[in-house]
Amino acid sequence: MVTYLSRDFNVITVDWRPLTRYPCYLHSLINTRLTAQCTAQIYAFLTHYGAVPERITCVGHSLGAHICGMISNHLTRKQYRIIGLDPARPLIERMKSNKFRLSIDDANVIQVIHTNAGFLGQEDNSGHLNYCVNGGRIQPFCKGNPIRKSRCSHFLSICYLATATFKHKKFMGVPCPNGCLNLSGSKRLPVSGKVNPFEFASLLREYHIGNDAPDDARGCICIDVPYAKHCPFTDA
Repeated sequence: MVTYLSRDFNVITVDWRPLTRYPCYLHSLINTRLTAQCTAQIYAFLTHYGAVPERITCVGHSLGAHICGMISNHLTRKQYRIIGLDPARPLIERMKSNKFRLSIDDANVIQVIHTNAGFLGQEDNSGHLNYCVNGGRIQPFCKGNPIRKSRCSHFLSICYLATATFKHKKFMGVPCPNGCLNLSGSKRLPVSGKVNPFEFASLLREYHIGNDAPDDARGCICIDVPYAKHCPFTDA
């Protein structure tokens, strides 16, 4: 929130802590629908009194990303922009309907940042623009046992967006149309001995993430973020 306020943004936060008591994940999952419905009322109120939909972005982490998507279920016109930060995976993948999860039909522009794909974060590309950060699975800055590494990686999506937003930061990356799960180990970019280094260099370029990314950008991009400075989750 602070990073958005440091720029020319107004911020409205949705505090749904009473509906998401740790450690009961199932309770939180059920209450995403109610939270989305109530938040949609705020969105409708703002747009009714003059707020421009194209200038509104719903940013949500984990289950919050799915809440952003579900808001459009309660609007007469779907949202313009959603940024999903490592959308939650557990139990979500069992849902047959896209009505209760973030899907590509929920907004005109959907950007998804993957940092723990296939574990706490979903692996499918549910956005128009999808970023696999440092391979998209386990972040290299996260230490400890597998559960702790996954939790740290899941939350780092917040820090990456904050850094990019605060500094207008660009990151080096290449297209990876097959998604995050084809990367393994500590690889940050999809490079192997079979890749022609000159061909790889021709694909490598800088990318914005967050609100600085162009609205017409599409596809899946693997980006390299070589640090996670001042992020509390790496020490959690």
